[in-house]
Amino acid sequence: MLNIKIYMPKLMLLILGLILSFSLSANEKIRGHYKLVGNKPDSNSIKKVVFEEFINFGCSHCNKLHKASKDFRKKFADKIEFVDIPIVFKGQDDSPLRLYYVARKIGKGDLIKDELFKASFIHGVNVFDPGITNYLARSLGIRKEFQEEKDQQWVNQLIRDGERKSLIYGVRGTPTVIIQQALKMDIGKYGSMDAFVKKVPETIEDLMQ
Repeated sequence: MLNIKIYMPKLMLLILGLILSFSLSANEKIRGHYKLVGNKPDSNSIKKVVFEEFINFGCSHCNKLHKASKDFRKKFADKIEFVDIPIVFKGQDDSPLRLYYVARKIGKGDLIKDELFKASFIHGVNVFDPGITNYLARSLGIRKEFQEEKDQQWVNQLIRDGERKSLIYGVRGTPTVIIQQALKMDIGKYGSMDAFVKKVPETIEDLMQ
């Protein structure tokens, strides 16, 4: 017959160990719907989180996320480094990417991003037509800068970097959000762009110091 008095302390220690282990695991958990595409960052370890967003200026879902996340971006500007990475799909001209990068260099990236989405989804024009991007550059007052810079090596390099990153992360569609070069967010599981924007701060919170 087992001696209960002898085994009880060992049992209690085992239970205590399991509780402590569970508690530590819970504290280290990073909330959210995502797939790992890099080294998982430690929780509560980052001063400013990198939020990379792959977008296509003809993508209606990207437009929805763009509109849904404006307040989110303002609110978390001091905690998150937002990096927009525009990409093109097969058959699309890369002229809007060039326009965006030139505009970003002179501090008008947000303006051009907004106008490109408006052109696509309010005015119904093809922003992948170089004639349209030239018109936008002219009408928004950056024609000179665009003509001088659009084919420069630094622009070509940014476009290549975007293509390379999309391959590394396995980007199959847009929008795709990668947090801290590791967490590929499954936006579909949140149900909508508004729901994603509402819940993703939990992921950010778990990463921040």
